[in-house]
Amino acid sequence: MTNQKKERRTSYNRFGFKVAILSQTFMESVQNTFNNTIGSSFGLKKNTRCIAPIVDGQVDEAMKKVENLKKFIKGSQENIKRIINSMEATIEAERSLTALYNEESVKEDKDVDLRIRYLKIGDSFNRDNKELSKYIIPLKNYEDWLNTFLTKAIGDTEDTINLCNQVRIEIQSYASCLADAKNRIKNEVENSLEYESDTIIIKESEEHLEKSREKFAQLKIQLKEKADMLELKRQVDLPNYLDTVHTALRLYHQNAFSIFSAPKDLEVESVQTTNESINSDSAASLQSLPSSLPSSLQNVPTNTVSSNNSFGPR
Repeated sequence: MTNQKKERRTSYNRFGFKVAILSQTFMESVQNTFNNTIGSSFGLKKNTRCIAPIVDGQVDEAMKKVENLKKFIKGSQENIKRIINSMEATIEAERSLTALYNEESVKEDKDVDLRIRYLKIGDSFNRDNKELSKYIIPLKNYEDWLNTFLTKAIGDTEDTINLCNQVRIEIQSYASCLADAKNRIKNEVENSLEYESDTIIIKESEEHLEKSREKFAQLKIQLKEKADMLELKRQVDLPNYLDTVHTALRLYHQNAFSIFSAPKDLEVESVQTTNESINSDSAASLQSLPSSLPSSLQNVPTNTVSSNNSFGPR
């Protein structure tokens, strides 16, 4: 009978310890939430009974580095994705325009000049979308690397951060539960049910607290190593991707400028047309000079003015 009582009491003690830890964790979470939100809004004094969070310089520094790196990688990935989407939309539009203008050139049988222009612009769109399809590949490779770096490398490090924070809460809870049990046992009757229950709670709290501290020390080392590896990977891999993307965009814009540049014969024709327009405008202006001007200025030869305004070689 005595053994059964001891077993029941031991079982009760273990159950009481688990309930105490759970209750303490929950109450601290509620209390901290209240203090950080509602209580601070109304200027209420914080409950000093809550244990302050564990502060560790190495862990906090590693967490800050990971947070800043994630912000940079995520921003880069999102904006590179926008550029890729824009390029893909341009490729699709230029393919449609190529087919449209080629089809229209076949239908055009009256205006030969317009037909030639249909063929010319369609060919330019066709060549440009092929260039885009070629140079978009390095951007996609860079976006894939950013996405992998974000979801796997940084994601794995964030898992370690979450474990660190979880163990921090455990340490806080065990320490708080241990302190409460030690305070209660001072006023309890020795060998009473409450006394023996708190004795077990103290013992198990100390054991769990020691294990949690050891676990936190191991996680702290892992977190620092992973944060350093992220920084090393960024320094090694990122420059190569940036150079590749820069080169791809530079070459594309050079080729696009060549594709859409006007042929030399059309440029010469455009310049000649402009010169003729300027010459005629100058002559008309001279003929409409007011009569109040000196006769010497009214009789200025037209060819003299037009030669000064010519865009041709001097």
